[in-house]
Amino acid sequence: MHLDHVVVFVADAERSLAFYGDALGLAMIMDREFDGPWPELFGGVTSPRLRAMILGDPEHPDRGQVELLTFAEPVDAGPGVQPVATGTVMLSFMVDLADVLPRLVAAGGTDVRRAALKNGVDVVTLRDPDGTLVELLNASRSAGRETE
Repeated sequence: MHLDHVVVFVADAERSLAFYGDALGLAMIMDREFDGPWPELFGGVTSPRLRAMILGDPEHPDRGQVELLTFAEPVDAGPGVQPVATGTVMLSFMVDLADVLPRLVAAGGTDVRRAALKNGVDVVTLRDPDGTLVELLNASRSAGRETE
């Protein structure tokens, strides 16, 4: 068994593509629209049509994928940025912080928080444009890192 991908429901596909694609650096693996039983599978969804955009590393397209989903008929806005609580999901990426963080902030990242882990790895958390929590671990300081 392995984790296939993570789905993030987004309000604005282009805005989220700018954040996760252009700014973070994930490549488009698939972008298509199709019909399905989405109202039966997801509470609050009325549209049978969705757009699925799968992003990841084209050299390793079978791992670390993020799927951005929007529906033909918009779903309700989420609760907004809330404190971390049970059920909170966080996406974590190894990046060059000096390069990636300014681009993510310019692409709508908010609530930026910085710290250093006990093993010396610099870490940042921020919110994507829809409020999803994102963790950035500094790749240049993470070789041989211990458990966070």
